[in-house]
Amino acid sequence: MPVKKKAATAKKSAPRTAAPARKTASAAKKAPAAKKPAARKSAAKKTTTRRAATGTRSIPATSLPPAVLPPPAGLPVTRGSRDMGADTPGTALARAVADAADMKKGEHIVILDVRGLSMVTDFLVIASASSMPHLRAIRNEIAERIHEERNEKPHSTQGAAESQWMLLDYGDVVAHIFMADRRALYALEDLWGDAPRLAWTPS
Repeated sequence: MPVKKKAATAKKSAPRTAAPARKTASAAKKAPAAKKPAARKSAAKKTTTRRAATGTRSIPATSLPPAVLPPPAGLPVTRGSRDMGADTPGTALARAVADAADMKKGEHIVILDVRGLSMVTDFLVIASASSMPHLRAIRNEIAERIHEERNEKPHSTQGAAESQWMLLDYGDVVAHIFMADRRALYALEDLWGDAPRLAWTPS
């Protein structure tokens, strides 16, 4: 009896392909992007600007105020036209300052006429004091008498008794009160050697 050969039905099994995974909300989370290393910021150097302190202070021994120094050689004086007569408001004020210094026994009082030479003032009144209390007394007497008699106050004041030099600036007239040693050190009469002396007689 013929043997029935079972036909082998070779089922070609198609290769199983992985079913596309369903993207769920949980699976959809993306991995965080790698952070780029932050560039190092170079520390900026802090620069500080120091502002010069303003205000009245003692005059250092290494500097002179503008009212003291004569202009450089050859520099024209451009302070404007001024009365160069023998008797003017400026000469009267200079003599009044000298009188006030004399009232407090100021020594070796001199008035220098720097009109046409100085760019900042017309007259320099120079007086010497014998001590720091004497220096203060002369300075105060000038300020008080000029205010009482002429109703004028100094535009600025500089120095202290401890600096051995005090200055009162009235614009057209600048008064300098020195201790004897400090006056000799700065020698304003020599610095202004071209300036004539204004005639003045103690009252």
